[in-house]
Order: sequence, then C-alpha cells, then structure tokens
Amino acid sequence: MKADLLFHQKITVTGGLPLEVAVAELRVFSVPVSLHYPDGIKYSLFLVSKPAGRVIVGFDNHRPKGPHVHVRTREIPYDYRGVAELVEDFWRFLKKEGYQP
Repeated sequence: MKADLLFHQKITVTGGLPLEVAVAELRVFSVPVSLHYPDGIKYSLFLVSKPAGRVIVGFDNHRPKGPHVHVRTREIPYDYRGVAELVEDFWRFLKKEGYQP
C-alpha cells in the first residue's frame, strides 16, 4: 500500500496530574481507498509520556479495528469525521487533560 504523508507534527507538551513532559506526534497519510480505509486516510495521533514511555492517548485507524481511541489502558470507538475534526478532537482531549504545547 502506497502512503503519502499529508501532515506531520511532533512537539513536546507538559501537563497532566502529576505534571509531566510528554511528546505529541501527529501523522496523517493519504492511502488508496479500500475496505479498511474508505476515506483514503490513515492516521496516528499519539501523546506519550516522555519519562515513562506510556501512551496517554492515541487516535488511530489501523486495520482491522478502524477508527478508535486509546485512553491509557482503554480502547474506545471513534467517530472519524475528517482530518480537521480529528486534529481538533486530539488537541481538545489534551487540553481537557491539562496538557499544553
């Protein structure tokens, strides 16, 4: 599967309780439209605790699961509505959890 990078951002953020440093990495790719990627978009947006290396939150749509969110140790379905909304939802979640770039 050929994938073209559409968007990439990697920044350090601080926040949470207790206060910690984390890395936010957002990657969005254009891929061929298929059963698993009906919009032709593959994405991975994750916030990882820098000292511990643990996932705080992650939005992705890898196959066969489709769009879902990792919230610490839980996994919940995600209603994907487009790239702009995806990025906004990711930053909104981080802000709600007290993280700031």
